[in-house]
Amino acid sequence: MFGFFKDRYREPSFSITSLFVFTSFIFLVSWGEINPFLPLFIKETLHTGTAATSWFTSLCIAAPYLVGMLIAPVWNRLAIKYGAKPWLLRAGFGSAIILLLMSMVQNPLQLVILKIIQGLFVGFISIASSILISLVPAAKVGQTLGKLGVATSLATVLAPVIGGILIPLLSFRLTLIISGGLLLLCCGFLQFKLPNTRVTPRSHQKMPRHFTARLVLVLLGILLIQITNNSITPYLALIVRQINGHAGLLLIGVTIAITGVFSFAIYHSVDFFINRWSSIGLLAFALLLGAMSYVVAALSITVLALILSRSLLGLSDAGHNPTIEIEVSKTIPHSQLGSAFALLQFVQSFGVVIGAFAGAFLNNSGGYRTMFTWAAIGYFVSLVVVLTSHLFPANLASENGKINS
Repeated sequence: MFGFFKDRYREPSFSITSLFVFTSFIFLVSWGEINPFLPLFIKETLHTGTAATSWFTSLCIAAPYLVGMLIAPVWNRLAIKYGAKPWLLRAGFGSAIILLLMSMVQNPLQLVILKIIQGLFVGFISIASSILISLVPAAKVGQTLGKLGVATSLATVLAPVIGGILIPLLSFRLTLIISGGLLLLCCGFLQFKLPNTRVTPRSHQKMPRHFTARLVLVLLGILLIQITNNSITPYLALIVRQINGHAGLLLIGVTIAITGVFSFAIYHSVDFFINRWSSIGLLAFALLLGAMSYVVAALSITVLALILSRSLLGLSDAGHNPTIEIEVSKTIPHSQLGSAFALLQFVQSFGVVIGAFAGAFLNNSGGYRTMFTWAAIGYFVSLVVVLTSHLFPANLASENGKINS
C-alpha cells in the first residue's frame, strides 16, 4: 500500500516539469510574436505588393496546417514505436531551425517554402502534454496540465505584445534569430534532461461507424467558425494599418492580444454558466456574441472600436470553445470520444486552411469592412446550423447496441 501511494503522489524531477512548462511557453511565444506580424514582414521587409501580400500570407498560414494534417498519422505511428521524446525534439529543434532560416529569406517564395517545411515539425504542445501525462503521478495529472495550460494561455496572450515591442526595437530578422536561438537552447536542455516515454496505442478507439445528422451539423458549425475566424486573424496587422496607417506594432500587438486577454480572464467562469444553462443555450449565446463583435468591427472607423470588437470576440471564444466539445461528446459513445476529438481537431485544422485563403480573397476584394461583414454572416450561419442540429436525436449507441438517452 505504501508503494501505491508513493508511486501515485511522487513528483518527477521538479526541474524537468518546470523546463517542460517553460519550453512550451517559449515555443508559443517564439511563433506567436512573429506570426501576427507576418503580413507586415512580407510587405515591408520583403517588399511585396499589397494584393500579393495577402496571398503569400494565406500560403504561409495554411501550409503548416495542411502538411501537418497529412503527416500526423505517420508521426503518431513512429511515436508509438520509438517513444515520444524523439518526436518532441523533432518538433522543437525543427521549429527552432525554421525560425533561424526565416531570418535569412530574401523573397516571399522562400518564406512559403520554409512554412511548408514547418508542417513537418508541428505538434510540439500536444506531444508535450502526452509526455507530461506519462511522467506525472495520476494524482497530479490535473494540477500539472493546469500549469501547462496557464503557461500556454499566457504565451498566447503575451506573444503579440512582446512582438509589438521587440520587432520595432530589433527588426523582424533579429527577433527571429533571438526566438529561434532561445528555443534551440531550451530543446537542448530537454535533450539531456527528459527521459523517453512510450505512447499507448489507441487501437481500441474506433471512428464512428455512423455519422448522425446531429454530429454532421455540429461539425459543419465548427468548420464555419474556424473558417470565419481564420479569414480574419492572420490579416489583423494589415487591417489595423488600413484603419490607421500610422499605427505602431505595439498597438497592433495589443489589438491582436486583447481577444486572448478577455477569453483567458473569464475562461474559468464558464463552468458556472455551463452548470446552470444548457450547453446549447450557452453555445448559441456565444455565437450570437461573436456575430455581434464582427458587426461592430465592420462599422469600426478607429482602432479603439476594433479593439472593443475583439474584446467581445474573446468573450465569445471563451463560451463556445468548451461548449462545442460538450456538444460533440453528446453525439458519440464514450468509447469513441478520443477518435471524435481527433476528428474535431482535423475539422478545425481544415478550417484554418480554408479560412486563410478566404481572408486573402475578401481582403483583396473589398477591404476590412467586407471581411468583417462576411465574418458576421459566417457566425450567424453557424448559429443556425448548430441550433438546427438539435432538431435531430443524439443517437448515442452504447457498446451493446442499445440507444442511450
